[in-house]
Amino acid sequence: MYISSSESPARQREAEHARDNRAEIVKALSHGQISRRDLFKWGIFTGTGALVLKNGLSPFARSAFAAVPTGTPRSYLYNQLKYSCALPRLSVQKPIPLTKDSATRNAVFPASYGEMPAKRLSYHTDFSADPSNNLYRNLVSGRGPIEGRPPGEIFAHQRWDEFFPKVGYVMSVGPVASGCRFHPGFIDQYPNSVWCYGAGRYTSGSMPPPLIKARYGEPILTRIYNNLPQFRNSNEGFGVNETQVHFHNAHNGAESDGAANVHHFPGTFYDYRWSTTLARRDKINMQATDPRASGPDGNGGLVNVAGDFRELQGTLWFHDHRFFFTAENVYKGNYGMVNMYSGPDRGNEALADGVNLRLPSGSLLDWGNVDFDVNLIMSDAATRADGQLFFDIFNTDGFLGDIPLVNSAYAPYLEVLPRKYRFRILNASMSRFWKLALANSSGSAVPFQFIANDGNFVVNPITLTTLDHQGTAERYDIVVDFSRFRIGDKVTLVNQLQMRPDGRGPQRDLTLAQALAGDPLDPCIGGVMQFNVVGSVQSVDMPGHTYSSTTPDRSVVPLTLTQQIPVVAPVRTRLVEFGRSGNGDSRNAAGQCTPDCPENATFPWTIRINGQEAHSMNANRISLLIPKPGEIEHWTYVNGGGGWDHPIHLHFEEGVTINRGTDAIPSTEKLVRKDVWRLRATGQRQVTFQIQFGEFGGSYVNHCHNTVHEDFALLMRIQLLTGVPGSPQTAVTPTPNPTPDGVVWTTPEILPEGDPRT
Repeated sequence: MYISSSESPARQREAEHARDNRAEIVKALSHGQISRRDLFKWGIFTGTGALVLKNGLSPFARSAFAAVPTGTPRSYLYNQLKYSCALPRLSVQKPIPLTKDSATRNAVFPASYGEMPAKRLSYHTDFSADPSNNLYRNLVSGRGPIEGRPPGEIFAHQRWDEFFPKVGYVMSVGPVASGCRFHPGFIDQYPNSVWCYGAGRYTSGSMPPPLIKARYGEPILTRIYNNLPQFRNSNEGFGVNETQVHFHNAHNGAESDGAANVHHFPGTFYDYRWSTTLARRDKINMQATDPRASGPDGNGGLVNVAGDFRELQGTLWFHDHRFFFTAENVYKGNYGMVNMYSGPDRGNEALADGVNLRLPSGSLLDWGNVDFDVNLIMSDAATRADGQLFFDIFNTDGFLGDIPLVNSAYAPYLEVLPRKYRFRILNASMSRFWKLALANSSGSAVPFQFIANDGNFVVNPITLTTLDHQGTAERYDIVVDFSRFRIGDKVTLVNQLQMRPDGRGPQRDLTLAQALAGDPLDPCIGGVMQFNVVGSVQSVDMPGHTYSSTTPDRSVVPLTLTQQIPVVAPVRTRLVEFGRSGNGDSRNAAGQCTPDCPENATFPWTIRINGQEAHSMNANRISLLIPKPGEIEHWTYVNGGGGWDHPIHLHFEEGVTINRGTDAIPSTEKLVRKDVWRLRATGQRQVTFQIQFGEFGGSYVNHCHNTVHEDFALLMRIQLLTGVPGSPQTAVTPTPNPTPDGVVWTTPEILPEGDPRT
């Protein structure tokens, strides 16, 4: 274990002791033995939500010393060096064909899978009608409904027949299977140290994370089984055994968004219908005559879809969104990626039909090639003294790890041919921001092309030598041309961003030379991955096929990738301030607090709407209401100050960035569609964007994606009255409150300042 020259073994032991003490309280929290309110009452947190600097508890107290920004002693690396293990490619999931039962309108799985059909209405509806029928009961616990989706029309799949699922996936979230390691030289993680997704019903989780290949025109039914332990305390000290899956940031109905207070329990499943709907289908290109608004048909052609091709999405991901436990569950491994393929973004670099952009990918498959289109999930982790994954929720500012991971592997390498590659980079950290660059063997910057932000193409590729800060949940797509290198050369992916030790956000940008020199106090600074240029590689798309350095590179990066969406005068404007204003009251006018809020609960983080009273999260309170589809609004997000960075995520829709107040807009963001906007501590503390809602309705959320902030209530509910005429989603929906015995409904409060009808 690393011990810095300024630290004595006694001080290291003291820091370890502080970590153990905090871990015990974290465990008590996760087991429900104490509440967060108790921590405030006991004086462990200050009134502003900061950790009190207590000897033996806080690593930042004067008498305790922490070696890295985790606030804990360094994680042990078992003498393994960076770039000593191969990058694990994401685990591509196999789609299951579904058929429609014309009599019931159900989506039927092949008989060999033994799965109940997927239905428009939840199986909870059947359970409520006949609780004694074991077919509809939780088969593991013996109580409550088999499906976690709430009953009735409110949570029925919207526009079911119109976007009937053609393929399905059956997955489980559960304890990891044996042999799970962050590096071949590390020790195995205990099953309940890491919780991941695995293929199949009631299966163990697996690493690396999964990858789903979706395409426009092929709706998906994703059935997620909760295979987590029945008892909350079987979690190695953190994480909760309840889950709801958010497909970030797909265009789906609220019942499938995974963030409408619809978590479900061990032994149940939840059917998410991912519609692959192209936004603005009810207003633009309604007859689906534009070939650019399309998806691959699997036979070299296209399936046209209605909607605006300028709103095609590409690089997406999905993750747990259990309110107040998102950070813990995502950190444990509850996430995966989705590549969404379209006519212009076909995933086949050889098809030249005038629509396909022919971006680097490969051509052995009709669509969705990933041989030269590589997903990179950036994250950071920390481990206990015994090598098991460690998480500390005590600092409400943020949590930073000291082990850089890419696709859940410690600082790996990837063998590449001397040709163009596309990299889809996701920041899946809890609080860490990244600033990534490429360096050659002499330490000089390697240029690359920036092509997409949060899964949305920029109009024209942008040549860069370093990326902008990448906040949590942001996705940056880049193209790197390795043909400028010789076989045997190495290129390093470098993190140039020094974070504040308290996790509040970035502290300073480093030069490439400074970053390459590393920082003994933060091993996530410097090289985090290496690309080794080689003469041949094996295909991922078609195992057994070998590419060589002489294989022609048929990919191109066109000068124009999409068209600009115009900015127009809005129907209304809104102002949303994220920070620590007011008292953080999380109870609404009826005295309700949903979910997990003890009596008189307060939280450090608040959101203020249109300059009115600030509030913390309450799923039974509507902060913003969208009265009807199609209206264009301009929203301004503002950082309330205090030195924190907030990457703010809007569910369901994406907005076009208009301005950054008096600050300059980065070239990679100007007039670009995004779903995560960074509100910096200084400079670019605000953003204004254009937004338009439509197609689906229901309850969604807007929140900070520093998930530590999110779990301490920096999020709010948005109600969309934008469903199709006659549907329940044209009215305010009641709030579901899940229990092991079924859903209980409450009537929400609407903040008047968020309701334009008043």
